[in-house]
Amino acid sequence: MKRSVLLALTVLLASIASAQGTVPRTILAKLTNGVNITRWFCYLGGEVDPVDHFKTYMKPADFVNFGRLGVRYVRLCVSPDVIYDNGKPNAGHLPYLDGALGQLTGRRLAVLLDLHDNGQLKLDQPNHDNSGFVSFWKTMALHYRGRYYDSVVFELLNEPVFMNNPQVWYALQEKTVKAIRAIDPKRTIMVSGTSWSGIDAMQQLPQLAEQNLIYTFHCYDPFYFTHQGASWVGSQPGSFKEVPFPSSPEAVAAILAENRPENKAALIDYGAQRFGATYLAQRIALGMKYGQDHGVPVVLGEFGAYPPVSPPASRAAWFRAMKAAVTSANAPYCIWGYDDALGLGRNVTDAGITLDPVTLQSFYGIQP
Repeated sequence: MKRSVLLALTVLLASIASAQGTVPRTILAKLTNGVNITRWFCYLGGEVDPVDHFKTYMKPADFVNFGRLGVRYVRLCVSPDVIYDNGKPNAGHLPYLDGALGQLTGRRLAVLLDLHDNGQLKLDQPNHDNSGFVSFWKTMALHYRGRYYDSVVFELLNEPVFMNNPQVWYALQEKTVKAIRAIDPKRTIMVSGTSWSGIDAMQQLPQLAEQNLIYTFHCYDPFYFTHQGASWVGSQPGSFKEVPFPSSPEAVAAILAENRPENKAALIDYGAQRFGATYLAQRIALGMKYGQDHGVPVVLGEFGAYPPVSPPASRAAWFRAMKAAVTSANAPYCIWGYDDALGLGRNVTDAGITLDPVTLQSFYGIQP
């Protein structure tokens, strides 16, 4: 055989092998416009009867809304409190998760199956035994092996923190991917960087050697705006209110008297930064650049803005800027959340299901 022919054959075989290891087109085609479902298997609250809740949470009207919004996939947030039982899936709750996946995929939706840890697993504590995390995903891989290859992605962990020990997460993530692959070579897996899946931390994430992976980042920039009034983030910006977007010294000067004196310097600096649509576009572009640099698919897995003390006009401006940013960067996105106040704020009443009018109009271009 001539050397040129042999070289061409070698290149062809390598190309085929590479193509077989990439994310299925059936999944990538759906990872466009997504929503986080945040309160079906996560953030249940103590007053909820889990069995009835798991069975009846999603209503026919929700799927009508998905059609109206153009939703192609969901990120199904599943709390360790619901599904994680000492390194294995909770046997009592797993059948309800099976039912949820059947319901969602039966509607031709792709699903990011997200182990939505909020610190319960303590994975980033020094010298923590993380073997249970690996064994959990090994059991999940065995349970779903042979099913949902064109629709269900395993998202290993929500917002890994590991601020002081990112290498621990990198090693644990790689070990878990390999453990899943040993059981189910065909499963698509979602991976992320540290610092709550932040954009900047993602740039430091070493690309994994495995294929058929999707990389993700989250964006709540600028944080002083998106999380003003949020009690779970501490005194700053939890005690802020009426913070404007876009920011400017003039806009911030008008709200200083309404905020605590100890927050004055932070707010003045926020105004001086002049955060606006250009800034958001640059941030989303930076997140997507990781995919361009490494030749891997990337998804914006969370974004949103908390509304209770946010000026409605500013929140509308932020969502318009975010829509322009994801459109410009061609970024697949997943809003936080369909049923959470930072996004669409699903509200169920006797009269039906309503969604946040600001988000509907300014991000989706839909009249409430």
